[in-house]
Amino acid sequence: MEPLLFFFKGIAAGFVVAIPVGPVAMMCIRRTLSANILSGYVTGLGAAVADTLYAIVAAYGISFIADILFTNDFWFRLIGGIVLCVIAARMLSAAPAENSAQDTGKLFGDFVSALVITGTNPITLIAFGVIFTSIGVATAGDRYEWAEALIAGVFVGSAAWWAMLSGLAAICRRWIGELSLIWITRISAFVILASGVLILIAAIAPDSSIGSLIALPETESKN
Repeated sequence: MEPLLFFFKGIAAGFVVAIPVGPVAMMCIRRTLSANILSGYVTGLGAAVADTLYAIVAAYGISFIADILFTNDFWFRLIGGIVLCVIAARMLSAAPAENSAQDTGKLFGDFVSALVITGTNPITLIAFGVIFTSIGVATAGDRYEWAEALIAGVFVGSAAWWAMLSGLAAICRRWIGELSLIWITRISAFVILASGVLILIAAIAPDSSIGSLIALPETESKN
């Protein structure tokens, strides 16, 4: 009975962490509109896998991995910011409509791009730590079956959110013309570009107002 409870709490945690609208959400919506629902959902699955990896660290309390993440925060932010800027540049230079055929290579690229962007954001680890404590599952690492159920639930919850988001975008697609798609692409690209630039500024100038705003608690405590 207890593993089942941890599983359902994991679903709630995964869903809540995935909900905030950010660069990956914009990518998911845009790819669903310009290509197909599978492209959008595979993008979301990349983020779901990254969320699950962070949930593993949070559930088991793997301190040495957490230390690696926080110690190398500069490099994680640098890589994530560069990836976001590259994706935004490609979106602005690409044609408004993409081939809707299911290209395995493209789908893999969609998956990896979201995995890298989400995986290079250590704040996700903090989010899971806070949520796990709030919903009373901070002790999941005490027993393997509890931790496994919690982690599985996180993946299901996160994947469910991305299924909903890509599904809603696919439903709206029939009412969106080419001109609207062009503007959605441009807006999405600028949001992603702005996110990338802010992350790069935070990495290069951690003592700036932007760096302080999105700094990790550990980083703040050392300054």
